[in-house]
This record gives sequence, structure tokens and C-alpha cells, in this order.
Amino acid sequence: MALAAQAPAVAPHRGGQGKQRPNIVFILLDDAGFSDFGAYGSEISTPNIDRIATSGVRFTNFHTASTCESSRAMLHSGVDHHRAGAGTLTAVMADNQKGRPGYEGFLSDSAHSLGRLMKDGGYATYFTGKWNLGLGVERSPGARGWDRYLSLEQTGADNYEAKVYAPLNLEAVWWEDGQRAQLPKDFFSNRHYVDKMIRFIEDGKPGGKPFGIVAFQAVHSPLQAPDVDIGKYRARYEAGWAVIRSQRYQRQVEMGLMPAGLKLPKAMLGRDWASLSEPEQRLYAKKMAVFAGMLDNADQHIGRLRDYLQRSGQLDNTVFIVMSDNGADAYELNKLNLPFRLWYKANFALGIDDLGRPGSYVHYGQDWAEVSNTPFPLFKGTSGEGGMRVPFIVSYPGRIPGGGVAREFAYVTDFLPTVLDLAGIPMPGDEYQGKKLHRPTGRSMLPMLEGKEAVVHPPTDTIGFRGHRCRSPVQGRLQDRAQCHLRRWSVAPVQPAPGPSGIDRSGRQSAGNIQRASDRIRRLPEEQRGGAAA
Repeated sequence: MALAAQAPAVAPHRGGQGKQRPNIVFILLDDAGFSDFGAYGSEISTPNIDRIATSGVRFTNFHTASTCESSRAMLHSGVDHHRAGAGTLTAVMADNQKGRPGYEGFLSDSAHSLGRLMKDGGYATYFTGKWNLGLGVERSPGARGWDRYLSLEQTGADNYEAKVYAPLNLEAVWWEDGQRAQLPKDFFSNRHYVDKMIRFIEDGKPGGKPFGIVAFQAVHSPLQAPDVDIGKYRARYEAGWAVIRSQRYQRQVEMGLMPAGLKLPKAMLGRDWASLSEPEQRLYAKKMAVFAGMLDNADQHIGRLRDYLQRSGQLDNTVFIVMSDNGADAYELNKLNLPFRLWYKANFALGIDDLGRPGSYVHYGQDWAEVSNTPFPLFKGTSGEGGMRVPFIVSYPGRIPGGGVAREFAYVTDFLPTVLDLAGIPMPGDEYQGKKLHRPTGRSMLPMLEGKEAVVHPPTDTIGFRGHRCRSPVQGRLQDRAQCHLRRWSVAPVQPAPGPSGIDRSGRQSAGNIQRASDRIRRLPEEQRGGAAA
């Protein structure tokens, strides 16, 4: 998801510097793992994201929800995903959750909306891409404060046409400015969402106050990309996942993101590359090449947005924020069970020569997802670090010194307070325009980024997460619906702050408490996965 913003020079600015409030560009990738950006150790070419990282601060301890809908609800509201109405993925909601408070399946009317707050604070608001916060035009971005928008309402879709990607929905639906959108014949999601964002900003220039969100489908399945982008990586992954994962981790060590000497955990059912037949190796090398090509292509369009802002004279006053909505996805839906296998066989091309092209379905599987999440265990949909610890980058040249690494804990609910702080808009309370709403619980990261504070959260803060598919009491006993993923953080610095601020600019990383935390991840898998009763 990308968020672009600009406000008029007359708007108040709490930074006290007497300058025009900044544009804000928020780029949210979908299902990208901790190590998938070049700036986090990847071999995938992401020069535009890397350029943002070089001019900004990379976080190594930023956490989201373990699934997209919940993360997006917290990004937009600043409160726990249950209070925001997205207690779980609507498409897989358990019977005991349906109709209960916290499981509305849309951005709750009792929660604040970032779009509304920014609009009321003097910004024009634009959204393009994956919304995933409610069905129908009455639950589209336009109902929550976005002036102009093109939004996909489902959790995902084909990238070349208006087609569902899984047998979970009957149709893939986009809305544009209050009307059902018709996609162009040459539609490709990465390109189209950036095209629309540039058009919205350009059309809004006479008003002098553009702001928006672009929500990339990349790299959610189906993995799809132009042949030219896939071709760059055609031979790159023939060495197998263990080799690529080791190379990524070594680059993380060299970058100062991770300490040396960590033992990389291996998930249950993980396979050795050598155990695959030659045709299987070729197939999975091609799948990973498609993943890389799709992310590479998204980065190219991020570059187009940067180039537009530069040509239009807006880049120098632009904040960039880059992150993923959760960790990498391990689940090959086309192999889930017999009904799913038959559905994908009937609706998509699955042969190796077609992978990534229009009409094809690709998911790269658990072992490549584990590479994406290097060096952490587990995946999207779990409360393990691999499911919830993601890349997060903030760049604001002239105000936030570049080249730093933030190692302290931060959480997805901190995003809304940070954006409001950057925009000079006061944090809302528990009432807004005469209506009772949930007060945002996150904290602004800006004081730490500016060197005024050492941490985002003091040690007294406790933050919890409860994922989807929980156990429920039935006739006085607990009945398994599926596993309930619970997670609680008692917030403390991951390692001693390297100075008055929590930003490390030395380029070095010692094992310290991160090593002990990583040991704890390996030794206590039940704590990572949860398993407690609801």
C-alpha cells in the first residue's frame, strides 16, 4: 500500500519549524517477508525501496498482525484489530465468531479512520489498491474519508483481470469514486494503481493539497509478473532455498541488521532441496523467480511515483514509509485439498511455462516463504516472528537523519499516531464530532526517529495480539475450532539504546539481547504459536 500526501502551507505544523507540512508516501507491500527487500538482505532488485532506506531509518523490531485484514484495520484506526472490526479474516471466520463484536468484517464505525482524520486536518485524501476493510460501496474508502479512490474490496485477486484468486469469493470487485470500476484491457495491478495515484495527485494540484494511499497486491498470490521481470531471475534460484536463505542472513549480518551466529530455525514439513526431483527443482526455482519478478516490478512502479514527485517539485518535501502488511505466506492453496486442487486446475494454468503469465496461478510454497522471513520462524497466519515481524522504513530528509537502524519494539497501531504527528494533526480522543469512538492506543514513533526519545514504548506497555481460528466454550468445555494464536509483548528495549536516541547509526549489530530473543524463539515454539483458550 502506498500513501501519498501533501497539505497546504497554511496548515499548522507541530514541529515548530514554520515549514510547509510534508507529502507522505506510504508503501505497503502484501505478504513480503522480513528479508525480501534489498535493504534487508535480499538478492531481489529493489533499488527504489533501497534508496528510501538509505535516506531513512530501517526498523528491525516492527510488528504487525499476522494477516492482512487485521493489519490494515489497525493501520487505519490505531487500535487493536478487534476494536477496529477485523478480529480475523472475513473469508475464514469461524462459526463461533460470526456476528460477535470485533468480527464485523469491515472497518468499525466505532473506530477512527485515518482517511477522515487526514481530510479533516487539511489534506486531500486519495486511495488506490487493496482495501480489504469491507464489502460494497457503503464500506469503501469513500465512506471513511477518502476523496478519490480505486479500491479492491477482497483480500486479493488476479493481477491481470477481474478474477478471483481462490474459491473464497464469487467475484473480484473494484470501486472507483462511488461506482463499480471497469478495469482496462491492459490492466496489471502494480502499474494501474500507481497510474491512478499519479492521476489523482495531478488532478488535485490546483487545490494544493493532495494526499493518498496506493495498495499493492504484490506479492500476494497469485504471483504474476511480466516475462521480462521474471527472466532476470530465471537461473538465480537453481541453488535452492537453503543456499539463498544463508546468503540473505549473511548480508543481514554485514548490514548490521542481525547478529552473527544465529541458528536459522526450520519449520515442520520443511524439505531439503536435494530431496526434490530435477523437475520439482525447476518448478520451484521458476516459482521463486516469479515472486522476485513481481516484487522487482512493484519497485519499478514505486520509482515511477518518486520520479513524478520529483518532476512536479514535490519530492524534497516528501516523507516515505515502506512496510509489509504481515510476514510471508506459506500456503499453496492450489494444493490445499482435493476440492481446491480441482478448482485451480479448472480455472488457472499451472504448467511451468505459463507461471506468472495472464491466466496462471503461482504460489511459491513454505520453503521459499521461510527464505522470505529470514532469519525468523513461522509464517503469515501464525503469531511467530515470521508472521508478524516485518520490514519497516521511514525517510524524511532534513528532519530525520538517514542511515540509521531502529532496534526497539514498535507495533502496527503506532502507524496512525506517527502519520498524524508528521502531518501536525492532533491525536483524537474517545469522541469525535459528537460520536463516541475508540481512542487510538498506539504511540508516535516520531520522537524516537528525531532522537528525542530512546524508545517508542516504555517498559510499562503491554501489547497483545490474538489471531484467527480460536477455541470456544461449548457446553462447559473447550471445543477446538482450530488453533488460537495468542501473543503478548511486555515491551522492553531489545538491546541497550546506542545513545540518547534508539537509532543505531554505527552499522554494527551485536548478539546481545537479540541473540537471547532468537534463542527464545527457537526453544519456545508453543509460546510463539499460542494455543491458549479464547
